[in-house]
Amino acid sequence: MNKSIWYISAVLLFLGALSMPSGYYDILRIIIFAISIYVAIVNYNKNESGWMIAFCIIALIFNPIIPLYLYDKFTWMIIDIASGITFFMNAKRI
Repeated sequence: MNKSIWYISAVLLFLGALSMPSGYYDILRIIIFAISIYVAIVNYNKNESGWMIAFCIIALIFNPIIPLYLYDKFTWMIIDIASGITFFMNAKRI
């Protein structure tokens, strides 16, 4: 299994903690949503229910269909960094 998708997602999230153009965050939302669902399925197939739930929560937070609007940049920084760390930790676990 190629873990690069986990690492690329983490890097994109860490970049999201910086000040980027608004278009970046729109694309980030779509990418992280899709990859989180994929990673949740991978964890489900490996009977890792804790990780599966974590990535389902990340998918809900980054959901582009019904977006979660948090207008505080600091809150999004925490979410981006925590989600990036989750991707890195899961990549080492898988």
